[in-house]
Amino acid sequence: MMSNRAAILAYADRDSVKPGENIAFAVSCLNLDSFDCDFVRLLGFDAGAEMPPFQPTVMAVPEAKRYPGREQPIRAGSYIEVEGSSRLADIGRVTICANVMPTLVAGEPRCLLSTLTPGGCGGVALRVEANGCLAAILGDRGKPRIYCLDRPLHLWRWSFVALSYDPERRHLLVLVHRCPSGTHDHVGANWIATEHVDRPARGDGRLLIAAERDENGVPHHHFNGKIERPRILAAALSHEELCDLASSKPMESVNWPRLGDWDLLGEPVSEIVPDQSGCGHDGVCINQPTRAVQGSNWESPTADWRRAPEQYGAAHFHHDDIENPGWQEDLRLTVPNDWPSGCYAARLRGADAEFFVPFFVRKAADAISDVAFLAPTATYAAYANLTMQRQTNEYNLGCLASSYTPLDLLAFEHPGLGKSLYDPHDDGSERSIGSLRRPVVNLQPGGWLWNFQIDLCIIGWLARTAPEHQTLTDEDLDREGLAALDGCQVLVTGSHPEYWSLSMLQALDGFLARGGRLMYLGGNGFYWAIDFHPQRKGLIEIRRRRPGNGRFGAGEAYSSFLGRPCGSWSNLGRPEQSFVGVGYLTEAFDRSSYYRRLEASEYPRARFIFEGITEDIIGDFGIHGGAAGIEIDVIDEGLGTPRHALVVASSEQHGSSYARTLGSSKFFTRLWNDAPREPIRADMTFFETPSGGAVFSVGSIAWCSSLPYADYANNVAQISENVLRRFRDPTPFKMPD
Repeated sequence: MMSNRAAILAYADRDSVKPGENIAFAVSCLNLDSFDCDFVRLLGFDAGAEMPPFQPTVMAVPEAKRYPGREQPIRAGSYIEVEGSSRLADIGRVTICANVMPTLVAGEPRCLLSTLTPGGCGGVALRVEANGCLAAILGDRGKPRIYCLDRPLHLWRWSFVALSYDPERRHLLVLVHRCPSGTHDHVGANWIATEHVDRPARGDGRLLIAAERDENGVPHHHFNGKIERPRILAAALSHEELCDLASSKPMESVNWPRLGDWDLLGEPVSEIVPDQSGCGHDGVCINQPTRAVQGSNWESPTADWRRAPEQYGAAHFHHDDIENPGWQEDLRLTVPNDWPSGCYAARLRGADAEFFVPFFVRKAADAISDVAFLAPTATYAAYANLTMQRQTNEYNLGCLASSYTPLDLLAFEHPGLGKSLYDPHDDGSERSIGSLRRPVVNLQPGGWLWNFQIDLCIIGWLARTAPEHQTLTDEDLDREGLAALDGCQVLVTGSHPEYWSLSMLQALDGFLARGGRLMYLGGNGFYWAIDFHPQRKGLIEIRRRRPGNGRFGAGEAYSSFLGRPCGSWSNLGRPEQSFVGVGYLTEAFDRSSYYRRLEASEYPRARFIFEGITEDIIGDFGIHGGAAGIEIDVIDEGLGTPRHALVVASSEQHGSSYARTLGSSKFFTRLWNDAPREPIRADMTFFETPSGGAVFSVGSIAWCSSLPYADYANNVAQISENVLRRFRDPTPFKMPD
């Protein structure tokens, strides 16, 4: 779906920048020949009549001006590119072969390996045609010649595929040999042998794996599926030799001379795909295909690809993979030294189009702050360009469809931008790599209430209560560890800090161990284990380890980035209750509810939380109707809630939608100090740590959406400020007897 209306799309080369450093922006204008750019500080968003008006602070910088506009193409689809080589231009006797598992054809050709020139005037290719059948393509100066089998390849099943051509005999052989699958499928071969085939015209030596070039030289016909051990042999193998090769292990050596032999596992964190032939034809991965995935000979010995690399030698390609569009830079900002730490954005406007590219400015080197806000950029990457929930969750659509904005619709109009880790690939497989190095239409100070928008409420509140606070991102914490929190006494989370790397958790452990204080102002946090890419910015990877996911990655439980186990931290032995006292229970997107104070709120240990609060009902107002909702957390001593934790308030009267999904079956533990309440609830919790620190958790994503109500003059903001004030007090907290 395309639109004729004006639109602007853009992204930055990083999410976090220090004063004095540069940040670059790439912009694409649709139906616009120019755009205006200014830079604004974001302290909230347009949240309605009961909230403060959305008035971003304009920052005066010379880079704020009008720029010429141009449309830059979105080029999605993963593939491997090998630079030009004379040895690949005129290959003579040749066999091209690989193990492949197609997962989606969708009525258009899907190329496996190609040396075809633009327009197909030279070179060769091995391709799956629009009908699903394997074909050999021989480039010709008039029109490429296609030699196609008559039976389609089986989806989600491994096959050995090959073309063999002998120019002296003018003999072409195209073959498919089904690999054993363990499902009692017939294992056999399908082939055609054709005589009197003229040799293809000379190519230009450039090679693509999982794509081919169109008339303009742009990769297209991206393959959907797995490819393992693609090879180009400098020999024309016979039918018997091909069948023998099909029966061998993919990592076994071959006796024929090789022009290219690619190990698609290699070092998966590297973009380089090594050529094992000795010819130097190393490839470069484009748009992050999923690597370190099961190969054709996987026998379930381990879910760790490092322990059985010979069984994880495949890569999964998709036509909708995207790391970044590869756009050219349009402007660059040098961040002034006097900008306070916080959230900023490049605001791009033209005609009726507007687009924000947010980024976070860290503190200056000589600035000191005891309060830090941790921007959950890993969660932003996971939810970037989310469309799935709006399309499939009927109860969500009923509440949220009215909040669609022109920006939201861009995700549907431009599917090449890529989707979130909650949206499956078009072949049905799960997405495992999330990127912020592309335009993100839901990372805007507008649209539906989720993640970034609620976090802007926290940022606006902190600007009032702790104007000298510092801001850092998940990726900063991952790369720098505990050193990123030097000088910090209070760490404030975002509303939904769901995705955490091991390095981040280790830094949090160290922070609390030295007496730090944590304000967990959200819900469903500390849940998924992820890895950041160690070299490239804005990339995360998760493999969810869901049981029974069958063909969608069974056995692929360790990240390709760092080889660490993925999944939920609870399944990995570190449930979120052991960090912050509460953990995910359920979710719904209808109206949120309120909290009721409990007896423990009067205990001397917790009395500071409710200083100046006389009412028992907390947060019965806000953008979402209440402070307790969207996703909510509860205590569970069996999962690690400290025994001395106090539940000072709990929510009640949630709608029936919240019972649809329950993340825990335990609702009552010894921590309850008065009469049992309904199980569907959010628990506001407080506990001290042995080193003099403390943790305060609200157990609700919606909490901070109530902060700005009545210009921040409300009991949600007052409780948050009370906790922040006491947490900034260096007086150590004392553990109870």
